[in-house]
Amino acid sequence: MKHNVPETAAPPFQRLLLMGFLGLAITLALMLALRPKSPGTGSGTRSVLAAESDSAESFATVKPFRLTERSGAEVSLDTLKGRPWVASFIFTRCSGPCPRVSGSMKKVQALLAGTDVRLVTFSVDPLHDTPEILREYALRFEADPERWLFLTGTLEAMRDVSFQSFQLPFERDEAQPVGQLVTHKTLLTVIDREGVIRGYYDGESDEGVAQAAARAQFLSRAP
Repeated sequence: MKHNVPETAAPPFQRLLLMGFLGLAITLALMLALRPKSPGTGSGTRSVLAAESDSAESFATVKPFRLTERSGAEVSLDTLKGRPWVASFIFTRCSGPCPRVSGSMKKVQALLAGTDVRLVTFSVDPLHDTPEILREYALRFEADPERWLFLTGTLEAMRDVSFQSFQLPFERDEAQPVGQLVTHKTLLTVIDREGVIRGYYDGESDEGVAQAAARAQFLSRAP
């Protein structure tokens, strides 16, 4: 089942409002989707955002982009098509949840060993996160350079990917300490071979890791 995603193109004075509403909607839906089940409730009610591994659900299509990988190579959407992938958004100076999210991606990398699934981490602080800095960061998480990519670009390009494609807005607040400079979502997003988003999962829990890995593995086996 294809789920329509709200149009995100808007005049500047409307953009922040739209971003707030979309971010709140996704967060509330995932809180419902990922909440623990009460005893005796059976399968419970789950949001389609956290789609089951074999679900036919689909969401937005990732829009074309051209970004720079930590190796210095250019990576585009076409580069990624043909294989499923799991995406996350972090910044290397983050003193909050980003290390947990990247730790979750490391676990996904291990769970998906032997599959054709890629992992892609996008920086939400591209003014600082150069390819060189991303290389150092990737080493901390033992990221396989053939399977786990780290992408950066201009601030505008990263905003476009995060907001226009993934519906996951982020905001910079220069008044905050460096480690809290950027507010962003900590979800793991699973994308199929054609570049269609097939589910959003909690990037800070083992349950979310298992769900995202299962979803990606299912898509890896699908024709």
